[in-house]
Amino acid sequence: MLNKLSHTAAYIAVKFYGLSMSPKLSGHFDPFILNFYERMVRFLPKHLSWYYKALKSPFWRQLFVASEELLLPGDLMHIVCRKYYITKMAQESFERGYNQLVVLGAGLDHLGAFAAANNISSFEIDTPFMAQQKRAFISENGYESDRLNILEIDVTKQNVAEVLYDHPLFDTRQKTIFIAEGFFDYLSLSDAKAVLDDLKRVAPEHRLISTLFSLDELNIFHRLSFTSGVAMVGEAIKLPLNRREFNSMLSEAGYTSEKELGYQEMEKDLIKPSGIDLPVMKGFYVMHSLLKS
Repeated sequence: MLNKLSHTAAYIAVKFYGLSMSPKLSGHFDPFILNFYERMVRFLPKHLSWYYKALKSPFWRQLFVASEELLLPGDLMHIVCRKYYITKMAQESFERGYNQLVVLGAGLDHLGAFAAANNISSFEIDTPFMAQQKRAFISENGYESDRLNILEIDVTKQNVAEVLYDHPLFDTRQKTIFIAEGFFDYLSLSDAKAVLDDLKRVAPEHRLISTLFSLDELNIFHRLSFTSGVAMVGEAIKLPLNRREFNSMLSEAGYTSEKELGYQEMEKDLIKPSGIDLPVMKGFYVMHSLLKS
């Protein structure tokens, strides 16, 4: 995966772009974010960028939603929710004096550029190829900023702590937010624990905003749809933990939970009030954790 596009990241961008055209959802997002994903989809390779024009058509958007919901109910709304709640949690942390952001496995996400535009020092970490692609996109679309830093990591030779320590602008003394959106699911248990140890070493005062797919909450058909869909793009869910076990791992690593949102809370708080009659995928969680003092 070091030298190829993450199609998981690409399809997340495509799906969010299509969904955010709905007036029922677009009002929940800053125009910066909406514009970012529109430009990102247009930037993608040709076998993906065709979605840029296709999804402007209401007919194709409706067909897209119907087909996605048939295969894995809740997948589309979980993408809306992950972008909405992670951004909201990050902004709340900025207001509490956290002025340094690190996005782990940043992919094609908006958070680094969005935070930098709001005067927050931001660091995105990803594989060399994905980092290079992101730099090209940032340059072509005018998102350059002295506060936005895109870092490469070769997981066979480096760890997160080394990459951050080596960057001259990363400040270990600053109150830091780590974003792990769809990150831990793709790590082995030992690698996930190693990353948590790295975060504590490199930023003693920090918050962790993470997501989790607790696949045991899906029925066998939907679980197969999810895992096979990930496998079709050359990736795999590796973390063998359900929600309870994931929380235990965080607790053992020294974290305490500040907020945990599951599909029912997201449906009640965001989706249904928006007038959308679609579910959020079962087993999906957004977690906001604090490092115990």
